[in-house]
Amino acid sequence: MSQHPLWAEVFEAAAVALACYAVLGVLWRLRDRADRAAAALLATAPPDPYHAVALAGRGEDTHRPAVARLLLDGSVEIDERGRLSVTPGSPHRGTDPDPGPTPVHPVPAAVLAALVRRDRPTGVADLSGDTALRAAREEFLAAEDAKHPRLAEVRDRDRLADLAILLIMAVVAWYSFQLVVLSRPDSLRGIVLMETFVLAVAVGAFGALLAAMGMVRLWPKRRDPFRAYCAALPPHPDLVALDPELLARVDHREPRPVEFDTWVDSGGAF
Repeated sequence: MSQHPLWAEVFEAAAVALACYAVLGVLWRLRDRADRAAAALLATAPPDPYHAVALAGRGEDTHRPAVARLLLDGSVEIDERGRLSVTPGSPHRGTDPDPGPTPVHPVPAAVLAALVRRDRPTGVADLSGDTALRAAREEFLAAEDAKHPRLAEVRDRDRLADLAILLIMAVVAWYSFQLVVLSRPDSLRGIVLMETFVLAVAVGAFGALLAAMGMVRLWPKRRDPFRAYCAALPPHPDLVALDPELLARVDHREPRPVEFDTWVDSGGAF
């Protein structure tokens, strides 16, 4: 059997793979342009300040400006160690007939509700573990995300990257398989054919794995222009309005105690 047709197939496979990657590259450019155009609309319809904080970082980052809002309203107090507590006599404890301002925004309202539930001094970082607060926050952020349909797509799984990885895996696996077959001219004999097939599959799988790892590093990640836009915005207005000393208390973090392993003399017993 002549090997020329097989080598011709090798070059044809390379040409097809290059054409596929050219198409994927064009699609990546078009998608990136559409993402940037959608993010540019935020300049005419600014996102909610708390939503912008979450887009620029994490959902938990909204707790900081929410605490600032509560401090400005006088709903909570903060001590020198950065621990928050509901203001004594607050209506939320049911002891004050004059409730004072109630948070209108759902995020400060959820933070205040979490502090009421805990009923003890709590640091800002400790609020992240409150399940009800997390649920309320994510519900608010999901509603805000829905106002920007392209945003959910940007943060969804990158399908183009998946296709690029699968394509390189298929090409490398096929090349590896053919390389093993070509290196065994007696591959048409019974038992040797089986050995060659098993070896070719093993080499192809290993090559595909290495190729996938390389493509994960090489393929350009999808850019998030929404995050970039929100990261460039000024700080949350409530953080700007808060007294610097109180803001320093909000950012205060208590050092975690260091645990040391102690050795106890057992008196020679094992």
